[in-house]
Amino acid sequence: MLKFVGLLATPVFLVLMWFLFKGELPFEYAAVILFTILVTAFLIFSRINREMVGLARRLEQATETPLRQRGISSMGRSGILPYDELLLSMQQYKRVLQSLLKDAKSHQQDAMLLFDMLPNPVLVLDSRRQISRSNVAAKEFFDTDHMQGDLTTYLRHPNLLKAVEAAFKGHTENERVEFELAGSVSRHIAAYVVNLEGEGGEDLRVILTVHDLTRAKKTEQMRVDFVANASHELRTPLAILIGAIETLQGPASKDEEARQRFLGMMHVQGNRMSQLIDDLLSLSQIEMSEHERPSEPVNINDLLQSVAHMLSVKANELGKGLQLNLQDDVLFAIGEKKQLYQVFINLVDNALKYSREDTTVTINLFEEEGEINIAVEDQGEGISADHLPRLTERFYRVDSDRSREMGGTGLGLAIVKHIVSRHRGHLDIDSVLGEGSTFTVRLPKTTSTNG
Repeated sequence: MLKFVGLLATPVFLVLMWFLFKGELPFEYAAVILFTILVTAFLIFSRINREMVGLARRLEQATETPLRQRGISSMGRSGILPYDELLLSMQQYKRVLQSLLKDAKSHQQDAMLLFDMLPNPVLVLDSRRQISRSNVAAKEFFDTDHMQGDLTTYLRHPNLLKAVEAAFKGHTENERVEFELAGSVSRHIAAYVVNLEGEGGEDLRVILTVHDLTRAKKTEQMRVDFVANASHELRTPLAILIGAIETLQGPASKDEEARQRFLGMMHVQGNRMSQLIDDLLSLSQIEMSEHERPSEPVNINDLLQSVAHMLSVKANELGKGLQLNLQDDVLFAIGEKKQLYQVFINLVDNALKYSREDTTVTINLFEEEGEINIAVEDQGEGISADHLPRLTERFYRVDSDRSREMGGTGLGLAIVKHIVSRHRGHLDIDSVLGEGSTFTVRLPKTTSTNG
């Protein structure tokens, strides 16, 4: 208030002082004029102050009800300040700002929609290395509903963290880092690190884009493994076939008994090669999709009943029993029905092959600590503890001659292992020499038929 009064009174005071100095105005008149000016300035300030309070009140009301809806007549008489016109102008600015805000929100929603539609996982890191934003692909990739916190919660490879640190320091603008992401199923990852600066170099952010190279790497490895494995495992049956053909073309060309024996041998080896190629292709396809977790619920009770029904005929032919023990509750697991069927067909078929005569293979289904357990138990010769860690390796056989005699390719348990791994489960093998073996598949349980 003093400043306002001073601003109004100062020019008048200076003029009065000039008249007094010239002697053209009595001191009493000058005092009266100055007093009048001070009182007038005080009254004007008080009035403006009251009108400012009223303006603030009307602004508050205007945010709830537009002036044009309340009517101009409700604004009261005019004052020193033309705040009715000010309020109308502010209403117009308000409508403009609301329109701009609406457009901005629409653009932001479009940008967020496009961000979530990106096929590759994308993470946005703030200046504190915290994840400030992530798209739908990132949440699916890391199997979480809410991605937040430090980057190391999800990715902690040293080379990647070094690249992120360099991006924040401005040492690099775009860097590509390849590494293997460990877990129940390993993944080959290529991460692109890009830094974005705000105006004036402030609000530095780092964009991290993740590309899954697992399929490409597995395709390359599959080609190498297939050639190596096929060439190694096909060598023996091919040699037998070639020898049989040469024998039939030579010494046994007119020997009917030898011809039938060698033709039978060729048939067995041909079937063996066909089965070997089928198993190799099956294993390769499973490894290709091992990092992609299935999403459909599977009724394990029905699945095991189908397996038992399928192999019951073989069990009777071998003179062995097959018993299925299910619990009362129906159990569901997230998986791919065809692959799980292949797992239990392999396990039960192996149990029938290697169990002793006049014994029973038992399939037990039970729930334990939130997991579904399927145990296939045989009464065979058992397996030495030295062999157990290597049973799921490709072409590893405890008894190669016996395995080949029974038509085994050495890939069955490798196929089982990779399918179970894809389903985020575990395969446990227990065996006692002279008593038998138990192969237990543990799968995560789901409580809903919809997953």
